Amino acid sequence: MKPCSFCIMKKLILTAGIMVVAVWTALGQAPKDVVSAKFAIKGKLVQAGTTEPVEYATVSVFKQADSLLVTGGLTNENGIFNIPVSPGDYYIKAQFMGFRDVTISDISISKSSPVYNAGNVSIAENETLLDEVVIQAERTELELTLDKKVYNIGKDLGNLGGSASDLLANLPSVEVDVEGNVALRGSENVQILIDGKPSGLIGLSGSGGLQQLQGNLIESVEIITNPSARYDAEGGAGIINIILKKDRAGGFNGSFQVQGGLPANDGASVSVNYRTGWINWFVNYGVTARTSPGQGFTNNSFNNAARDTIYTILQDNDRERKSLSQNIRFGSDIYFNEKNVLTLAASYRNADSENTTQTGYEFFNRNDVQFSDRFRVDNEDEVDINWQYELNFNRDFSRKGQKLTFTLQQQDSEETEISAFDDITNFSDGTITELIQRARNDNGEERQLMQLDYVHPFSKAAKFEVGTRYNGRTIFNNYIVETDSAATGLEQNFEEVVNLTNNFLFEERIFAVYGILSNKMDKLSWQLGLRAENTNLDTQLVPRNVEEAGSEEYEPNSQTYFSLFPSANLTYKYSAISSLQLSYSRRITRPRFRNLNPFITYSNPLSLYLGNPDLQPQFTDSYEVGILQNRKSATIYLGVYYRYTTDVVQRIQRTLEEGVTERLPVNLGVQDEVGFETNINYDINKQFRINSNVNFFHAQTDGGESLSAEATTISTRNGLFYKNSKLFNAQLSWFYSAPQNQPQGIRRSIQSLDIGLSKDVLHNNGTIALNVSDLFNTRNFRGETITETFTSDREFQWRRGPIAVLSFTYRLNQKKQRARRGGGGFRGVDDF
Repeated sequence: MKPCSFCIMKKLILTAGIMVVAVWTALGQAPKDVVSAKFAIKGKLVQAGTTEPVEYATVSVFKQADSLLVTGGLTNENGIFNIPVSPGDYYIKAQFMGFRDVTISDISISKSSPVYNAGNVSIAENETLLDEVVIQAERTELELTLDKKVYNIGKDLGNLGGSASDLLANLPSVEVDVEGNVALRGSENVQILIDGKPSGLIGLSGSGGLQQLQGNLIESVEIITNPSARYDAEGGAGIINIILKKDRAGGFNGSFQVQGGLPANDGASVSVNYRTGWINWFVNYGVTARTSPGQGFTNNSFNNAARDTIYTILQDNDRERKSLSQNIRFGSDIYFNEKNVLTLAASYRNADSENTTQTGYEFFNRNDVQFSDRFRVDNEDEVDINWQYELNFNRDFSRKGQKLTFTLQQQDSEETEISAFDDITNFSDGTITELIQRARNDNGEERQLMQLDYVHPFSKAAKFEVGTRYNGRTIFNNYIVETDSAATGLEQNFEEVVNLTNNFLFEERIFAVYGILSNKMDKLSWQLGLRAENTNLDTQLVPRNVEEAGSEEYEPNSQTYFSLFPSANLTYKYSAISSLQLSYSRRITRPRFRNLNPFITYSNPLSLYLGNPDLQPQFTDSYEVGILQNRKSATIYLGVYYRYTTDVVQRIQRTLEEGVTERLPVNLGVQDEVGFETNINYDINKQFRINSNVNFFHAQTDGGESLSAEATTISTRNGLFYKNSKLFNAQLSWFYSAPQNQPQGIRRSIQSLDIGLSKDVLHNNGTIALNVSDLFNTRNFRGETITETFTSDREFQWRRGPIAVLSFTYRLNQKKQRARRGGGGFRGVDDF
């Protein structure tokens, strides 16, 4: 089922790459008279008011007539630049991060005047820019725009040393469960993007990649609860868009970090860029070796036992996950001129994990008398490899705001999981049985994306946007289980377990077009959009032999649906400090690959996880009204939201046979959710600041007589921050999520307390920081399932606390950004 579009996309990217290299080579190999030292522009860049040289600043050379970027260079360690040029009329621009640009015009190079000496060129610090910059080095700050909230990750100590999954768990209204699934405002129907697009860095399962992606490679996170039509309609609860670090500042600059932790969380990362003239190089690299000890228990009681045997099963498990992961993203921005920029980028992710799970079972009859026990060891090796290639072209027209962008993306992913099981059962009569099994799961994904967007302004505030996107995915899953009935461990004694072995294919193709109209009239800003998407989805269990090929079970399962997704955003600024915001969007949550795959996971033979190939998409209508106040020392956001979802998907649990349960997703019915959210930032004084987020919501799910539920719950995240540049910075964070009713039971409360300290060193170029998360080891996922045939009480901890991380960060040619006063946690309400 590999689509021809895959081959076409590879050829397109390869061709584009060759063309870029050719252009690059042509630009780099200019005629000899251009690069000859005979004609040059030179000088020395110094800091204003001193004779201190400015190292590694960018000096760009433009044609005087049409401002075309011709060439450029960097100042050396003495601030000196010497740029070869051809005869002509030019102007130069000197740039360095944190300083005001300096332009020298009317430079004429000719045979009679072959060298222009600018002498000492003074460049001054941009104090206004430094004062107004949104704080990134000290705290996570929230910006509010017309259709999204942006959390600048910066140096929030709660994110120190964590993965992308840990980072998301620290954001307001976002929760991450025991399996790494991300929920927004209590709903797991959320689309996670990287740099605005689906990415292989997230991984096939979504959760695995987030746990391997280093948090210190992330610049910011956008939370979009009612996305506009320019975004994919996927995700009923909205979109979480992770923005990776990438700098285009002039010269050479970057940051470097090393860390160590208990339990083991050792790693290093580097984020650098080098810009000279018409090209900017960037690279982000991170490596982490982590050990995650976890534990849990499950107590199942069955009330429909056909005979006096199994009635209660007590399960205890200990697990240890050891992983070595690497992430690298590198590329270049090629500036053909100031209005045409081509970006080539590639990402690579590799994760190698060794996971050991030990599970003990105790079996009791109706009289509460134990009649057997069982001990199972699962040793799993997992390898995850992902490559992603991307080409972006950006064209700015002469009219301000008029823009054309084009994107090509190709992704190739592979995951291999190999497990060895040793299972021993002891019976009360002295009988002992041993079962040796092994399983192998091979996953692969190929994804292609092609996108074209155009923005046309009608006036200073009014504009029209239009675009189209193709997104194609092909995934295969080969799963095999083998048993050594003789329990010898010898290769020749392993036999395939036919009913647990299968090959599954998944192919999805989504075609989309959209249009957006927006304007601002005095105090009112509005945006209306419409997106159309056509989805073709094909899945199939592939037969392993000819006899199975004619079976009805192996017939392809195809779905095709066309849908329209309107969106609307409106902001009314009714006073100098207050704004009212209203938004609406229609969303879709398509069945995910693992929810459609009917294969049985076999890590726990008494608790099976299945997919449902007949699962249908669910549709959500989302409404939100919010009020924002920007006061001198405080920022307050109050919002009310409502979501109506049809064909809502829930995982239900049921009894297969005595002592064995299975979980699978089903379409239940409709769900109504109404919620209230607050975000408050308050500067007590110059040293102390507090922030608080509270999300309160009520959900009612209609799934029939036995699968309906009504839940009212609240979650909150609160922080106290202390800043003293002469001493240290500190923060204290507390998270709490109240119990929540579910269609088959209840999820119990969870909470955690984190603390952090940091100290700037080496003239503010370095920072030493210590973070301790889950200080009292209370971040336990607990719940209870209640059905007509059994009850289950469970508790699990993915990583035991407390978790401590010590890090050192060094900034090269980067000034540490300063906080802006006045509670500025939100800004840009009118920007769109």
